[in-house]
Amino acid sequence: MSPVASLVAVHEELHRVFAQFRELVLVGDGPHAAAVLAVYQALTADHAAAEEALLVPLLDDAARWPAELYTGQHAKLLAAIDRTAAAVAGLTAGAPGWRARALAVLDVAAPLHHLAEHHHLAEEQDLLPLIGEREPARLVEVAARFWATHAAHRATLDAATAALG
Repeated sequence: MSPVASLVAVHEELHRVFAQFRELVLVGDGPHAAAVLAVYQALTADHAAAEEALLVPLLDDAARWPAELYTGQHAKLLAAIDRTAAAVAGLTAGAPGWRARALAVLDVAAPLHHLAEHHHLAEEQDLLPLIGEREPARLVEVAARFWATHAAHRATLDAATAALG
């Protein structure tokens, strides 16, 4: 796998984890949804920190977008995750009005989903190819860090998968 592809795979896994969160919301499993969202938050925060430490400082005038775009979007992603976590707290299938509550959680989560997709696309079109040409080992390092963090949360993700059947 190329260094750029290794980071694209990271983005795909982040999307998969967020999709699992949304599926758990759909079935009203608030506790597992909150746990998966906490994993998503940990993965996103660690991934953003790694990018900001290892990749973003290498950007220069050859980049399509400035470093502030990436760091600003990281901050917006983390804030959106916090809003989503507040919305999902207490969701329980079978409780009065739980279906409407689940839809409200998904409404709160929608901008996060959109921003994450947009952000990853921007990175895949600019940041990753640029750094991949200059210092591909940094991409590999960021990907390895992600997968190590992911492994630390495997039990939570597995429990959520089992809960979905």
